[in-house]
Amino acid sequence: MTFANDEVLKFYRELPFNTFGDLEEHKKNISSGISLRNHPPLLEILSDQTRVLEVGCGVGWLSAQIADRFHTSVTSIDFNKVAVDMAQKSADSLKIAVDYQVADLFLYSPDVKFDVCVSLGVLHHTNNCIDAVQRCVDHFTKSGGYFYVGLYHLFGRRPFLNYFESMMQNGASEKELLTEYARLSQVKTDDKHLYSWFRDQVLHPHETQHTLKEITDVCAKSGARLVSTSINQFKKFDSESELFDREVEYEEVSKQRIAEGKYFPGFFTALYKKN
Repeated sequence: MTFANDEVLKFYRELPFNTFGDLEEHKKNISSGISLRNHPPLLEILSDQTRVLEVGCGVGWLSAQIADRFHTSVTSIDFNKVAVDMAQKSADSLKIAVDYQVADLFLYSPDVKFDVCVSLGVLHHTNNCIDAVQRCVDHFTKSGGYFYVGLYHLFGRRPFLNYFESMMQNGASEKELLTEYARLSQVKTDDKHLYSWFRDQVLHPHETQHTLKEITDVCAKSGARLVSTSINQFKKFDSESELFDREVEYEEVSKQRIAEGKYFPGFFTALYKKN
């Protein structure tokens, strides 16, 4: 049984997320290593002996950067052939070895489990995020391995969505929405790349939002414990409850950032280790 969303697939076939205007820009950003540097927990657990699976790789930046830096085995799946073809083309042009596959995560059945399973900004676009999280831990992550996940945050995401929904209700055009998104994000990039982010953040046909507590409880049922999270900038913590208390504050932080004209999409990441 699959919980993949057909509307989401159609949406990303039209323009995959994180797409640049030409191949050279894709190659330049893969070579920069920026996607990997944005996720310090991965830098701590990856090595040339680590077998990695990325679930929902899109155009393949992160997988290519992991393979390039650590020279390790990387398998990457995505249900969108358009994105996978782009990922493969970029990696081939840089002579980076990644096993890109077109696959539905709910139907994917690898022969082996992985040392590290990564899924960033993907599972909340399925019809059952919780089932997807459980599948990543139960079916893709080996005992002693790690699951690193990134999802929209229930409290942190709401002010961002409400802000743009209010603009839409007041009759803002897509061009006006894009202009405001560009102002908030302040990302200096080419037009196609900016538009791919705008569509993903503002015009997406389906998403759900979650809390660290919810995902930690789900992972615990599959025998995986929380190691670190962006909720406290990946610092050591005394108890999970202190993190759960802290994440409620994300809503006020988000409101404040938007009021200051700053970008705050309401996204969090967490690293879990499986028993």
